[in-house]
Amino acid sequence: MRTIVRSTTLSLFLSLGLLVLGAASASAFATTMTSNYSNGTVLTTGDTVSVTVNFDSEGVAGISLLSVSVLFNDTIMSWDQGASTSPSYALYTSGGKGNQYLVPATTNLTLRTGTSDQILLDWQNTALPGGNRDAGSFDMATLVFSVTDTGSGLAAFTLSNSSPGNILQLSDGSNPANAVSGDFDVVTPEPTTALLVGLGLAGLGVAGRRRQ
Repeated sequence: MRTIVRSTTLSLFLSLGLLVLGAASASAFATTMTSNYSNGTVLTTGDTVSVTVNFDSEGVAGISLLSVSVLFNDTIMSWDQGASTSPSYALYTSGGKGNQYLVPATTNLTLRTGTSDQILLDWQNTALPGGNRDAGSFDMATLVFSVTDTGSGLAAFTLSNSSPGNILQLSDGSNPANAVSGDFDVVTPEPTTALLVGLGLAGLGVAGRRRQ
């Protein structure tokens, strides 16, 4: 009887351990996208949208390759590549011999070949295979867009870890999950709708002056 109880208890502990380990692995990496506008903001031609993408290793070191994409509506939004920025290195701590860290790949801050709406944020270790020394977080890039046209509907911004070319790889060759979040839309109404709204506001102003 005692043997059965011990086996059952041991199995329960092992199951709990695996669950905890699975949960820790699932949340080991996180990439988020934030903007200077909240979701659903109404914009018009000439307005500028700033998007910042942050990667958090959440305490895990040993990254060899890191790539995510920002997808945008290129019929409404124009990406200003020249005004967009990305640091020259990341996840570095000074001191010690053979310190390794992440640097932008040659494809970083470029449109993926053959596309006009997929911006690559590509990073790699300085000594592949290897591992970065600092297990922290950093802003991969700040992207600048402007509204060049208005349309009926939404201009979507999507952070992707599964588009062609995207990868997260550790120095041991494994490819852990990289949770992404922060997708948002901005609203760009049709010119007629914007005109009608403007005329309505102007009409209200005239009516208010007449009452005075």
